[in-house]
Amino acid sequence: RRGFVASRLLRPRHFSGRRMLSCARCALALPRRLDRAGRARVSAWRRLSVSASADAPGDVPADARMYLTEEVRATVEVKKSKFVAVASPVSDPSSAMRFVEEVGDPSASHNCFAYKIGDAYRFSDDGEPGGTAGRPILAAIEGSGFDALAVVVTRYYGGTQLGTGGLIRAYGGAAAKALEDAPGILKTPMVDAIITAPSPDFLGAIYRAMEEWRAEKEDEEFPEDGSVFVQILVEKANALALGETLRDLTNGKAAFRVLDD
Repeated sequence: RRGFVASRLLRPRHFSGRRMLSCARCALALPRRLDRAGRARVSAWRRLSVSASADAPGDVPADARMYLTEEVRATVEVKKSKFVAVASPVSDPSSAMRFVEEVGDPSASHNCFAYKIGDAYRFSDDGEPGGTAGRPILAAIEGSGFDALAVVVTRYYGGTQLGTGGLIRAYGGAAAKALEDAPGILKTPMVDAIITAPSPDFLGAIYRAMEEWRAEKEDEEFPEDGSVFVQILVEKANALALGETLRDLTNGKAAFRVLDD
């Protein structure tokens, strides 16, 4: 049960790529928003995308992440060359590379890709001039606000050279278009914790602290010695504050311990 689970903060809320980008005021649908190094200029989605929405809370944890919920694709045509972008959620580098192999078309001119999973990333130009394909795809991923996904952009050559700038715009634009309206869900890391108190008389205070910090009860036991044990699931970012609240409400009688995560 530990690790990343759907945030109770959002109960859960789902968002599209277009909505995230418009709320954050950082849409990357136009490839010109990439800087010279091929990086996305703005990546403030964690702070702005949800809090700017009318039906989502503003106190989104800083360590929350947006995840793609299904495979999406888009096609861009530039001077008779067709660029087909396919994006999919992936769990680790191995699954990302399996996706690249499955989606790539051996008959196409190039199958360029990028993936990002937390701090891990990789990209490939697959024969295109260095820096014109894989890095713009990665920049589109970073600008979209999504994590743990891979994007493959397959090019079918149309007979006209596009030049360095044209390739950057085409590959980055195809990837950005695929992610623009992609469905996503916000997740935040959760941890298991144990609350113990010498008597069930403290349950009222325990429940108030849990409600204040959006903790979910997983189990509850009443040993023969009269004490009480409550196992909970709480957002990792709120665990320390929950423990302090418990101590205040029970005058230090309730003990709080986060299980190994």
